[in-house]
Amino acid sequence: MENLSPFERGVITSLVSLVATLRSTPGFDGEALTAAAEYFIANPAPGCDSADAKRAYEWPLTILKRDLSELQMLLNQAQTRN
Repeated sequence: MENLSPFERGVITSLVSLVATLRSTPGFDGEALTAAAEYFIANPAPGCDSADAKRAYEWPLTILKRDLSELQMLLNQAQTRN
C-alpha cells in the first residue's frame, strides 16, 4: 500500500472497514459476499487484459473474500500508520 495516492488509500481503507463491519454483523451472509467476489474475479471486467490491470482489478475484490480476523489486522495496521 506504499505507492497509493491518498484517495486510493482512503478507498481501500473504507472498503476494509465496510467489509469488516458486514462480516461482524450477526446473520450477515459472508458466503454470498465471498461467492460474489469470486465470480467477479473469475469474470474480469473489460480492460483487464494485462497482468498489471488484472492485479489492480482483483485487489479490492480479494478484500471482500477476507475473513474478519484478517480485516481487523489490516485496520489495525492502517491505524498505526496514522
